Amino acid sequence: MSRIGATTGLTTTRTLVLAPRVPGLVPVHKVRSGTGEVIVLLALDSLAVTVAIAATHAPWPVFLIPVAFAAAGLYRQRLHYSVLDDLPRLVVAIAVTAAAVHWLTPLPGPGLAALGTLLGAVLLARTTGYSVLHAHRRSSPGRATIVLGGGDLAVRVAEALREDRSCGLTPVGFVGPRTLARPDLPVLAPEEQLERAVTRYQPLHLIVAYPAVPEGELVARLRRCRRLGVTVHVIPRLHELAVGSDGADLVGGIPLTRLRPEPVQLRRWWLKRFVDVVGAVTALVLLAPVLLLCALAVKIESGRHAVLFRQERVTRDGEPFTILKFRSLTPGDEGESRRRWNIDADARVGPVGRLLRHSSLDELPQLVNVLTGSMSLVGPRPERPYFANAFGHVYGGYPDRHRVPAGITGWAQIHGLRGDTSIEDRVRFDNYYIEHWSIGLDLKIMLRTLGSMMHRPRG
Repeated sequence: MSRIGATTGLTTTRTLVLAPRVPGLVPVHKVRSGTGEVIVLLALDSLAVTVAIAATHAPWPVFLIPVAFAAAGLYRQRLHYSVLDDLPRLVVAIAVTAAAVHWLTPLPGPGLAALGTLLGAVLLARTTGYSVLHAHRRSSPGRATIVLGGGDLAVRVAEALREDRSCGLTPVGFVGPRTLARPDLPVLAPEEQLERAVTRYQPLHLIVAYPAVPEGELVARLRRCRRLGVTVHVIPRLHELAVGSDGADLVGGIPLTRLRPEPVQLRRWWLKRFVDVVGAVTALVLLAPVLLLCALAVKIESGRHAVLFRQERVTRDGEPFTILKFRSLTPGDEGESRRRWNIDADARVGPVGRLLRHSSLDELPQLVNVLTGSMSLVGPRPERPYFANAFGHVYGGYPDRHRVPAGITGWAQIHGLRGDTSIEDRVRFDNYYIEHWSIGLDLKIMLRTLGSMMHRPRG
């Protein structure tokens, strides 16, 4: 058996009684932070476009401008709204949409006058909307926020948020050392009890201000907090040198970078399932002759054994499922199937099995797993429960791979991390994929997978 890793030490945490529950906190599962503000901006933009179309008799496709605004990030949730900051994106989005519309249906009258009217209406709507939103924030209690950190920076951020109510965030306490305790803003828990504090107090926002926690441990904790529905803001390291300041919100001169939600919490996550179903059905139909030939070849070589090899694996949230593959080897017993790490060098693998494994054709039955929803076309490779449990105790971040469904191919696979390769590297690549997930990234991975299969050198 190949060497698959080394053990690491475990850290212990001390027990501390939490501060009394802070009244008035809104449970994170009942409110989606900032959704109402997005609806207000969308309604005002739609009204402005409608008025501009009526005044200039522009064609109906101009109504697509709010879609262009969304693509330009003009509906993203922010702590501060500024028309001047948004002006370049507004102009580009309107110009691109108008150019596309003019190519289909020429704009009536002087085109520049129509564009000017449209831009003026949108700017007026945005100025009014931003004023209303800021006024509403200042008059409302604000969204409950916990500050994670143990230094002066954490205190400065909390004080800046309390002074500037237009941000819409209300600090209710710190998660950090007891030395930060103040009469008006309590320390809710020590840093090692972050998830417990988030579960208990249910804040909508969490601000990370240089806590004294090892980076690897902090990353895992913040991922778990995001899964609880908390919006996480991070103060970038070296922010005094403008590191990570692009696109950040400024609070008292300190940049706060908002982390993306977990992929499964994104509104566009349903597109991944849509692509999975369409892709799996299309592939099964087009590759039906290939599947039949592979099945016949496996049957001839394996004799009395079943054509399909079934094995328990784990997918999203560690849920077990039965993976389907074309049989390339029949294990001696169930224990070998569960604990044998790699069979590439096994003499029992016949010519057909070796060809199927080398060409990845043995993976094709997993398209059925994609249709049932236990797998995705793209995602971290599924592992057997025995190894998933072992790796979870050895490699930091390994359990975080299970935040999304397992995949037939993935970011790690197209970078050569297949078979007997570094588990630590796979963890890093898989978690990078999850943090940066998009439909575009999925399509890129699928295209590179097809390319590698067609150009894979023969051994």
